Amino acid sequence: MKSHSARLGLGIVAVAMLLLPAWVCAQQGLSHVRVVRLSYVSGTVGVKRLGSTEATKAMVNTPIQEGFEVETAENSYAEVEFENGSSARLGQLTSATFTQLALDADGNKLNRVKIDKGYATFHFMPEHQDVYSVTVADATLSPSGKSTFRTDFDGGQARLKVMAGSVEVAAGAVTQRVGKDQVLQFAPGVQEADLKVQHGITKDDWDKWTEERDKQQQLALRDQAMSAPSGAVYGWSDLDFYGEWAMIPGYGYGWAPYVAAGWSPFTMGMWDMYPGFGLTWISSEPWGWLPYHYGLWNFDPMFGWFWMPGGFNYWSPALVTWYSGPGWTGWAPHGVGPRATRPITAVAGGVVRTGVMLTPQDTQRQSLTGSAILKAQPANAAGAQTAFPRMGVVAGTALRGAASFQTRVTPAPATVLMGGDAAAERSLLGRQPSALGRAFGVSHTETLRVRGGTTLGGTYAVRGSTGEFRGDIFRGPERGPAMKGMNGPAVSGRSGGGYGRATVMAHGQASAPSSGSAGVHSSGGGYSGGGAVSSVSSSSSISSSGHAASSTGGGGHR
Repeated sequence: MKSHSARLGLGIVAVAMLLLPAWVCAQQGLSHVRVVRLSYVSGTVGVKRLGSTEATKAMVNTPIQEGFEVETAENSYAEVEFENGSSARLGQLTSATFTQLALDADGNKLNRVKIDKGYATFHFMPEHQDVYSVTVADATLSPSGKSTFRTDFDGGQARLKVMAGSVEVAAGAVTQRVGKDQVLQFAPGVQEADLKVQHGITKDDWDKWTEERDKQQQLALRDQAMSAPSGAVYGWSDLDFYGEWAMIPGYGYGWAPYVAAGWSPFTMGMWDMYPGFGLTWISSEPWGWLPYHYGLWNFDPMFGWFWMPGGFNYWSPALVTWYSGPGWTGWAPHGVGPRATRPITAVAGGVVRTGVMLTPQDTQRQSLTGSAILKAQPANAAGAQTAFPRMGVVAGTALRGAASFQTRVTPAPATVLMGGDAAAERSLLGRQPSALGRAFGVSHTETLRVRGGTTLGGTYAVRGSTGEFRGDIFRGPERGPAMKGMNGPAVSGRSGGGYGRATVMAHGQASAPSSGSAGVHSSGGGYSGGGAVSSVSSSSSISSSGHAASSTGGGGHR
């Protein structure tokens, strides 16, 4: 711990002062370079950056930093996921400001959120001495240990519902502890006599949706083929929802999304400019967080593209190398093996425009032959994000006396997963094991999966099984000669390097190595269990614990 503190005290402050705006060093002894994730988007969601006067339209996987405000329109919803899997879920017409996302000198995370209006549910899982708090109606809500609670704030009146754990409410000199299955209604300027706790919670559609979302996350952890690493685990469950793990000959353990043949990484999303980080890739693919900010993408002519986790010490805005050629600018993911074999994704012209959505139809393939490698990001990146109409914040009126909260209809998203089938999702998530089944560890509840195409880079077809999705169509068991994604049989076929067969890993086994032991292809062509890969990076990166770092020569991996 002493060496960890020394790094913070000497290296982090200096690097952060160079990389980030002046507000980074506003509080001595704290690091403010953490990045959390906009992990679910339904409808129209806006993000307003620190110092901005209006929000811009946001999509899933938008990085959220300290001082950012997230707001939802009517019939629109959002989820922000913290590094350890804690979450803040925002209902419609809700505004939340992440007033603090920091680290103290011991590496504890400080998380403070302010709700200006609307309703939100928080699922907090503090680790070590982490701090979580929510400010609503001039009151500060501080959970004690692992807690799940909901806040509603409308017209100057607020309500707190605690589903799990307990929450301490502090309003000036007045404090009140609210436990599980308890409700507290209050208003700004509340008096101690007005803090009356009621027992019993009535759940509406929003509460049921958040429970289903949590249930799916828990099912994914039990269903995983590869154990989640320690440290940065946000987005890990997405890998089970949207893709498959396999032992890939000559490389080691890798993951590939369910995508159509010919797919390439870094082709669906947009480039955006973040102060201190430069060009940052924001993927429009629902699983596109971890695979684009950690690890390496490898390409094999036989298997296509697959991702290898490597280490999780540093978050990177985009692990790519930039190239240019006659009339085009391009990029290719970092990986192992000869660079000449890695396809380059390119856009016409010498300018990479930020805030412009890209699809495979907007890009072209280029080879390394005849191209000039850029040693840094394109200096002339230009363009503006699409303006998002500002939604006014409801000002809290200082009310005296007990609050009389008006119960209103609080709708919820139709699906738990983006792109899933709502009816099938609810049917599967509703299958709860009996008390006897729970006692003996038996559960018939299955994890949802979204089948958008095939796997292993689109080379091999995948057959479905009960509880799985292909595109937006729910299918039951199927039979066929292609590999069956659930049971982990070997896939016949030779890779481009002649290494043999790929083996799809079975779900629910967690048989792959945990953090730091994901295999990579070594220079000698064998299997390396270390997971630490050195590759040249042209962008800055930060650690999964939020520490700023220079990535020159490191590619975000140490």
